[in-house]
Amino acid sequence: MSILILRGPHAALPDVPVLGRPLCERANAVGQSLRCRAFASVRQLVSGLRRARRERTDLLLLDVGDLAMHDAAQSRAVRDALDGLPAPYIEVHDDASRVLEPRVQPQHAPLVTVILRNDLPRAYAMALDIALRRLHPAPAETLHA
Repeated sequence: MSILILRGPHAALPDVPVLGRPLCERANAVGQSLRCRAFASVRQLVSGLRRARRERTDLLLLDVGDLAMHDAAQSRAVRDALDGLPAPYIEVHDDASRVLEPRVQPQHAPLVTVILRNDLPRAYAMALDIALRRLHPAPAETLHA
């Protein structure tokens, strides 16, 4: 079972590692592997989404960063790749202006969008917690009458 992070370019945080030891340890503790792939263009993003589909990734964390889509063809390509995902995805952002939905209008919308203004590392931690709960739900509590 695996969770994939697709991370776009960040001009303000070019060298900040996303996939730190605490995130990997939390995923590994429940039997999930955690991988991260970077992309720098719309073409690479679409390729990464298609690869995630072929690899049967269980859940995707998607951070488009500062990636700009310059025309309708690029928006359609991203929308089609998102709509082709068989698994849910979570968008991760540190700025609400980067959310994909209004730009590409996918039919396969994100499970949730996590936005923590100017705090991308905590946004990733929150998104991973949501992903792990989705993939490994806690046993339901028994109600006593």
